[in-house]
Amino acid sequence: MSIANRVLNLDPGFLDDDLLSEQTRLLVGLVGDSRGRGADERVPEEWRGHEDALALRLNQLMVEMSLRGQAVPGVVKVSGEAIIWPPLQAPALAEEILFIQTRGELGRKGRIRLPRNDHELWASYKYSLLARNRQAYHSFGRQVAARSAPMERLWLALVNAARIAPPEGGIRNALQHMWGYVSDYSALSPQVDNLDALAGDVQQLAMQHEVSYLLNSTALGELRAWL
Repeated sequence: MSIANRVLNLDPGFLDDDLLSEQTRLLVGLVGDSRGRGADERVPEEWRGHEDALALRLNQLMVEMSLRGQAVPGVVKVSGEAIIWPPLQAPALAEEILFIQTRGELGRKGRIRLPRNDHELWASYKYSLLARNRQAYHSFGRQVAARSAPMERLWLALVNAARIAPPEGGIRNALQHMWGYVSDYSALSPQVDNLDALAGDVQQLAMQHEVSYLLNSTALGELRAWL
């Protein structure tokens, strides 16, 4: 199967507009099939038994499309149970990264630039990690500062960490940190109870004012899919 026809694991922010739309169409069909509205043989074997993860991945893709101003269907319901993702192996992830890199060389680039080193990679994922585990956030930060984490291992660890459901308090903490980059433009208090409103405010202002640091953050898109 061509990699373009697989369910990709990289954050949707790394996908160019065409690939983002293609992945969304693919997932719309697969999520429908996995929920009994089609032939479940179409669902890739590695995703069978991981229906909620497949649905959440679709929601993440649609949040990213919406962030870029593209029309999307409504989000799909994900159960309140813990989401179990299919195992992700380093060679498969490396293949995806090379695929995205090749498309980028042809001028097809996503919202997030593909990182050239471990510091850029960490900068893209740091708020996604902060939303999930403050201790892990500091641990990863120290590893990157010390250049002690090979980039391939860091990629795999960060992608896997971003699959973990973030607690509400962690999302709030990350969004408040991100809000600091757009605070000069915002009329919203970072203490607002409605986290979706806070996420939407940060998204809108980051895009409107082209705040580069946030535009290159996975958290700008993916956190809202968990709300």
